[in-house]
Amino acid sequence: MKRQFRAFVVLISCFMSMQLLSPLACWADQNVGTNEYESVPEAQSDSSDQTAVVADESAPSIDAAVESKEEIPDVSYKSHISGIGWESTFTSNGSISGTTGQSRRLEALRVSLSNSEDLGIEYRSHVQNEGWQDWVSNGAVSGTTGKGLQVEAVELKLTGDRSASYDLYYRVHASNFGWLGWASNGSTAGTTGWSYAVEAIQIVIVKKGDAAPGDTAGAYVPYVFNCSLSQVGETTKVTLNIPQVEDIKRLGIADSIRVAGSMSYGGKVTRSVSSTIALGDLDSSSSEIEFNDYGPFDVTLQYLKSGNIVHEDHQPIGISASEYNLAPLSASFPVVLYSLSFWGISTSSAGTTIPSIVMLDRPNAYNWSSLPSGMYGLPYLTHDENASSSSYQAFADYVAALFKINPKAKFNLYINDITCSLIHRMIYANKIPTGQYSIRLLSDGSATYVFTNEAFDVKDPDSKQAELIALWNAAKNKEYETGEVSKSYSDYHDHWDSMYAVLSIESGTQWWMTRTNLFTSGDNNAFANKIASDPNVKKVNVSGMLTSLQNRGEDTVQAFKALYNFNDGYFDAATQQGKKVMMLLGTYISYEQNFDDYANLTEVIYGDDYLYYYKGHPNTPTGMYPQKQEQLDRLGITDVDSSVAAELILFFNPEIGLSGYGSSTYNSASADAAGGLWNSTKSEALKPGAAIDYSIMDWFASPITEDSDAAIRSLCKQGDSCYLVEFSDSILASANYDFAIYSHNSGALTYFKKGESGYDVVRVSRGPLDVLATSHVSNDGWQSASKGGNASGTVGQSKAVEAITLNLQNAPYDGALEYRTHVSDYGWQDYVKEGKVSGTTGQSKSVQAIQIRLTGEMANRYDVYYRAHVQDKGWLGWACNDQVAGTTGFGLRLEAYQVVLVEKGSPSPGDTNQPSIQRTFSIRAHVSNLGWQSPVYEGATAGTTGRNLAVEALTISRPDLGYSGNIEYRAHVQNIGWQKWVKNGRVAGTTGKSLSIEAVEIKLTGDLAKQYDVAYRAHVQGKGWLDWVKSGECAGTTGEALHLEAIKVKLVDK
Repeated sequence: MKRQFRAFVVLISCFMSMQLLSPLACWADQNVGTNEYESVPEAQSDSSDQTAVVADESAPSIDAAVESKEEIPDVSYKSHISGIGWESTFTSNGSISGTTGQSRRLEALRVSLSNSEDLGIEYRSHVQNEGWQDWVSNGAVSGTTGKGLQVEAVELKLTGDRSASYDLYYRVHASNFGWLGWASNGSTAGTTGWSYAVEAIQIVIVKKGDAAPGDTAGAYVPYVFNCSLSQVGETTKVTLNIPQVEDIKRLGIADSIRVAGSMSYGGKVTRSVSSTIALGDLDSSSSEIEFNDYGPFDVTLQYLKSGNIVHEDHQPIGISASEYNLAPLSASFPVVLYSLSFWGISTSSAGTTIPSIVMLDRPNAYNWSSLPSGMYGLPYLTHDENASSSSYQAFADYVAALFKINPKAKFNLYINDITCSLIHRMIYANKIPTGQYSIRLLSDGSATYVFTNEAFDVKDPDSKQAELIALWNAAKNKEYETGEVSKSYSDYHDHWDSMYAVLSIESGTQWWMTRTNLFTSGDNNAFANKIASDPNVKKVNVSGMLTSLQNRGEDTVQAFKALYNFNDGYFDAATQQGKKVMMLLGTYISYEQNFDDYANLTEVIYGDDYLYYYKGHPNTPTGMYPQKQEQLDRLGITDVDSSVAAELILFFNPEIGLSGYGSSTYNSASADAAGGLWNSTKSEALKPGAAIDYSIMDWFASPITEDSDAAIRSLCKQGDSCYLVEFSDSILASANYDFAIYSHNSGALTYFKKGESGYDVVRVSRGPLDVLATSHVSNDGWQSASKGGNASGTVGQSKAVEAITLNLQNAPYDGALEYRTHVSDYGWQDYVKEGKVSGTTGQSKSVQAIQIRLTGEMANRYDVYYRAHVQDKGWLGWACNDQVAGTTGFGLRLEAYQVVLVEKGSPSPGDTNQPSIQRTFSIRAHVSNLGWQSPVYEGATAGTTGRNLAVEALTISRPDLGYSGNIEYRAHVQNIGWQKWVKNGRVAGTTGKSLSIEAVEIKLTGDLAKQYDVAYRAHVQGKGWLDWVKSGECAGTTGEALHLEAIKVKLVDK
């Protein structure tokens, strides 16, 4: 109201002095000390009828009432408004056209000039869905009508000869923003990209160089959310670019931006990253975010104001490299080779990092939370899945995604050689071009040689090789054509016979292995020698790889140790039992003289504080020599993968002990680890100039032969095989003995001290007496031997023991173990001697019960106790000396067992109640009015009681106890008397004649009769249960006409 009054006063003043003042001066005076256009009222209409604010075309403007030496042209304009249409009159010279506060969009505009000779005006509109229209002029319509499309921005400019004398200013009221700054002379006023409507406009002309009608900042607000994402080089970092960040901050639209990226596979998010950036902290229009992985990400960008989302956008980004190392690895040894080589293959020739993508089918080989820089778990599996599972299909799909992101990328594939068919899935079916991939086959270990030798064990290996190449190429060509893996190469173990064929098919492929001399072929090894001499068959040395790793520095060594869970369960049993590890180093199996004796000697020296493991020579892997595995099982020694270098085992387990045949491994061992050296005298081992330093050894063992010192030889009992044990100087310095002699025959280690008249015995040691138990378990096969009373088999896994072997260890007396098993469908097998298999393999027949006994002097000195863990029953009581442990007649599998030796007279190892539950035979009764009943078993009632029903016939099956002989029985029948004897399930009595049995007699024959008595009792009409009788005695009555109503039968040990 105050401003309106001041304007009115100015108008009167101008009118009174119109001869002296021009309209321009009058307009200028009107704006002294304030800016009328900068303070336009938000509403100038009655909101109740929401009519537009319009100017009266017939009323003179303020400027029209003012005269000037140079008259400023008038600009008139009016708007087409949504819901209203065209304003009824033109507005001019800075007044508002349109509406504010009513959310009505301006849809079209007309602008014209008056008193404007040699001066024109052009203008254009940015229209919803259409963009910028062409320029129009002098009252023409800009925008649209009848389409419901909003004007979002405008540009206006003066034309003609006089245009240089004036500035044209204009500003708009934009939805959601309000009044923006003043634009001028063709610049943009309004917004673009926001879908925000112009709701009102003001236009004014001023003399060139005069002040603008108001603030000129922010006249145009382009779309400020035009952010973009770009990868930083070949890293996993992403740059977020926000070009209009300053506009966002100035307008107060948002105060932060949240970036959330995710990678998905199989309908599940496998990788996610999130970062919130405060816009006020940005010194520039960009910021870097670590995405941590390569691959395709979907990114959500959320602009936040006080924590609330004001705008959200979605963008994909592919994070890629120009080269990758791909390692979908199986088994143990390929992981060793890859892990040791990682630091040497992770840098390109240009010096950039080559990212390695890793997946293991034995994932516990890695600490997945400690992957070194440049190594990534497969991003198509979650972090938890990488640590617990694998998926070759997911890996192949991920490779496809990387190739799609960067079709020029190179892929270096590292795989277990026996999984060479993966090349089809990873490379060919993904259509990766030749020249953009390389292949490294990493030896599986023993399987490399077993499967290759098997493939080429033919008369013409070259023809076989050509056949394999042809099959491979046919599948390869089809896969490049269809993008689908051929069925015959779809499993990762398909065509492991084609390892060497890959070298001929794929130029530059390398085949890494520790030994090249283990190949054989059916052409007298000519083809095998060809393989061995192939320049792409690379012999790698784990010890050398370790040295190279160590040469990279302590940081690399620690990174390797943090990454690699080397043990892979090798020594878990020792850890669980709280024992130390003694690893026995083998040599070529054919050179392992007296292995049993040396192993037993070592165990005598170190005793039960250790568990014993065997590490064979890589040239003779245990897996290729079944007889060696049998030997280790018999001795209770656990095999460690021969293909793994002993130096690597020591690298990760410096605390373990080492004993065995001569080996360069001792050069990598500490004095604390070194134990005994086999098959060498002390002087031979320590001779000057030796390539291997054996000075760290504690003792040296060698056979006593005819060439040995006579005095030493005399200490060995006649007929014994003996070994001289010499000790290191450091041990002898504090010992009360000089040497020891080990006897193969007695298993005793006798320590001697030189005395005045010869050698005196200081003490005698023996290895612990024990039983080694080995089980063949369903689905698992043969397990490692158990001893010390530990369970053999499984508990809680519902798996059956199918066969067993038992061995006495360090028996101090003559004698052995004998044992037999009760097998499903077969019954009791014959007894076997120790070391032999009792039970079955490959037939899916479960052991149900066992019997074990000692022979010889051992039987006089010891008791053998054993107990069974039975399906649905758990552990039963302890059986002793040939008793049955387990069940018979129930069809229940034996799942585990324990065996313990106890000196005669010593307590049992536990509860001896109910060591077995047996159904040794069944009885069926034919009862009057009822017929044949279901069978009952030993000790149960056959027949009825309390119903006055007669037994008319019965059958008794032969006891299933593994002994020869029969069960025989006869019945005394009403009106007939005693019948003939029948046996083993035949019918005694009658059926269909209504004749009752009155008495029975039962007896055993053969070995059954030597082991058992048969006891039985009868329930007789009017008398009830009579006393027990046995072995051929009469149960029941004769001559009293009383029928037998029920009977019980059982076996009793003699």
